[in-house]
Amino acid sequence: MKLIKERIITVGHFTWSRALLLQIILQDSGIDCFMVNRETDLPQRSVDLRVKEKDLENAIKIINLSSQDTGSAKENALHKIQVIRRILVPVDFSDISFNACRFAVSLAAKYKAEVKLVHVFYNPSIDVSPYADHYSYQIKLVESLREIEKSARESMLKLEHKLKIWCIKENLSHIHVSAKLLNGSSVDEILDYSKLYKPAIIIMGTRGLTRDNYKAFGRVVSKVIENSSIPVLALPVGTVKTIKEIKTLLFATDLDPSDYSALNRLIQMLSPFDISIHCVHICLVEKKPWDTVKLDELKSHLLHEYKGIDISFTNLISDNVLNGLETYIRDHQVDALAVVTHKRNLLEKIFIPSVSRKIYSETGKPLLVFHARE
Repeated sequence: MKLIKERIITVGHFTWSRALLLQIILQDSGIDCFMVNRETDLPQRSVDLRVKEKDLENAIKIINLSSQDTGSAKENALHKIQVIRRILVPVDFSDISFNACRFAVSLAAKYKAEVKLVHVFYNPSIDVSPYADHYSYQIKLVESLREIEKSARESMLKLEHKLKIWCIKENLSHIHVSAKLLNGSSVDEILDYSKLYKPAIIIMGTRGLTRDNYKAFGRVVSKVIENSSIPVLALPVGTVKTIKEIKTLLFATDLDPSDYSALNRLIQMLSPFDISIHCVHICLVEKKPWDTVKLDELKSHLLHEYKGIDISFTNLISDNVLNGLETYIRDHQVDALAVVTHKRNLLEKIFIPSVSRKIYSETGKPLLVFHARE
């Protein structure tokens, strides 16, 4: 039985901007680090910078060396700060993708981030079949692709205009929003572009214009969640419109050691907002002694490292993981869920078609998916 014994150590107390700079430098050196915020005024607050105990010595060396950096070294780190302030929103011009745009802008406002809208339009050459007259086929293909691209550009301009009007009404017109058109396979293009753009999070609607029924989510968002290394927030139909509407979030834990890193990232992400975190483990049939020990240890670590954070811990007995989650969601008025893909079995259970339709269609809860950092 492996318990969560990983200690997190504070390496220093810095201004927010300095801590952010050091975080980028440390992460570039392969050190996972976290900023612990105490105030909500993002640009002016002071924070603790924390690392895993095993990385403490190297982190201190790097921080000391960074104080001597000038010129290109600091310029490079400052440039990378912008990388963690990017939000990618794949859109298909449906109402649910517009809702994802609004949510992304509301999130970007708190972090002074930029939002990139990306649309992948269909490329007929993907599904080509043998054609007798090759020249005639090429002409028709070019004409067809031109018309598809023209339609996509017009739709994107309409979406940008609609979003601009909404931003003005919400006093968010200062948020930088730009758009990108790609052609090809939706999933492949989104994943490839995310590697180039390097957003901190991808925000998507769970269904688009295709209305497909691929495990209750649209096929595209399911595949992006499965294959992306970047956190993905999936917003179901009829869900929240802005981050301010989320007051309670459930983090479903398997009590795996890598959950600690995911919770650090989650707490850091939510720290500027007044969001209560419920860390819940589902015990199947009966509560096992080691589950209680693991959860107590996780609780002890987090409450020690993040004093004042609004987080609770629950071992819940149920005959089924999804039934247990649904019961907790209903009883505690949970607004959103978060999971980690470090164990495929938990994610697979959540995506069982019949249950996921009930969770996401009836309760309409956003789902934030992290990918484990071992």
